[in-house]
Amino acid sequence: SLSYVLSMGCFSFLLLGGMFFVIDVKGWWHGQPFRYPGMNSIFVYVGHSLLGFYFPFSWERRFQESHWEFLLQNLWGTALWVLIAYLLYRKKFFLKI
Repeated sequence: SLSYVLSMGCFSFLLLGGMFFVIDVKGWWHGQPFRYPGMNSIFVYVGHSLLGFYFPFSWERRFQESHWEFLLQNLWGTALWVLIAYLLYRKKFFLKI
């Protein structure tokens, strides 16, 4: 609906403004852990597209009605991709087009 689109657009604008103020203006935070996947965003995107449905990133859920299991699966997959991106960042491997 239009009200949902406008409220989510407003929320994302406020979040972006807050992050800009905290990171760029004041320098209170340097953007970790978002920096590591951002340096290899193409690698993370392609890796998730190819391997996102295989075991270490996802598994067969036992309780289909449980939102907690779905949340845990998505948080685990995201944490693994951030870890992979961090390891690639440490080895100075950056995929560019």
